[in-house]
Amino acid sequence: MSFTSDIRDELGQLPIKPLCCRRAYLYGLIYGAEVAEDTVMATFPVVKDAAYHPHEQAVSLIHTLFSREASVSFISRGAHRYAHLTFHFKAAAKNLRTMAELPEAEAECETLARHMGFKCEHCAAHFLRGVFISSGTVNDPAKSYHLEIKLPSDGRVEPLRILLAESGYEGGQTGRNGLSGLFFKSGNTIQELLAFMGATSSVFDFFNAQIERSIRNDENRATNCVTENINRAIRTGAKHLAAIQYLEDHDLIPALPENLQFTARLRLNNPDITLSELAELHFPPVSKSGVYHRLEKVMAFYEKNVKNTR
Repeated sequence: MSFTSDIRDELGQLPIKPLCCRRAYLYGLIYGAEVAEDTVMATFPVVKDAAYHPHEQAVSLIHTLFSREASVSFISRGAHRYAHLTFHFKAAAKNLRTMAELPEAEAECETLARHMGFKCEHCAAHFLRGVFISSGTVNDPAKSYHLEIKLPSDGRVEPLRILLAESGYEGGQTGRNGLSGLFFKSGNTIQELLAFMGATSSVFDFFNAQIERSIRNDENRATNCVTENINRAIRTGAKHLAAIQYLEDHDLIPALPENLQFTARLRLNNPDITLSELAELHFPPVSKSGVYHRLEKVMAFYEKNVKNTR
């Protein structure tokens, strides 16, 4: 079971009492359907061991609300199985076809709410539930934040985009593999949209995954920071050691001030110890930063002499 399947199960089992909301929900389920004359052809994903199957609910609602019988056949595409639902109902086919064929200017006026006959303030949420169940997916929030709704044409996307925008959810538009769609990449927006549709348990799961991901990212950043600091210290230490070795090979260490000579020879004789350990070998005591600054002065002396010999 994927994160998307869990959300579908939760949304599909929520009770719907008002007749107008049940109608809005059914239109959401078939919003991504193909239409040919008076025939509506909808495809639903079939998940093994799922507690809820949207095609079965759609068949029941079509019979109850439209007084029509729907036929169901099953098809497989790779590892995925789908239920292909077909029914004849002139009004439903006309609604979907007309919505898809509206020019953009008219689509902004002829809103989904008016066109689909929403009667109460809850119809939009139930409609979106149906759309998501039949056409939506959500990535596992532990990996990435991405909710997408795929539809057969741009004509279905624009009215849906307007409905979502009116509800406070601005999505981006996409098109690939012959399908159009809307997507959301903000974790907070996805949470709010799931809550609006009624997926309360999934919102908590999403939120927990969001927290875990944030903690993991913080830990990774901290680890990367520590690793980079260690690598930087190793590179700096190797640079200091190479410079001191050069000065030793060219008998230039005696030209350094006594305190720098002492530190340089200590580093040369103890190449593998840390700066803190090197500081403890000094007498009188020197701090870790004091040792570092001494080595930097040795480095400056080395660079000056290397330039003079070129």
